[in-house]
Amino acid sequence: MQALKDSKMEKPTTEQLDELKRLSAIARVPDESEIVTSKEEAEIRIRDLKDKARME
Repeated sequence: MQALKDSKMEKPTTEQLDELKRLSAIARVPDESEIVTSKEEAEIRIRDLKDKARME
């Protein structure tokens, strides 16, 4: 019965949840260098990603 109790995860504390929310918000902010500013740049980026996927 003890093994069953040990396998359950502990609930995160309020501080841990707040930190997770803060880090999640930061992670969703795009890196400005990744922002595409023109149709041509977008097409080049898509082509490069397709080539990279094909090589892997």
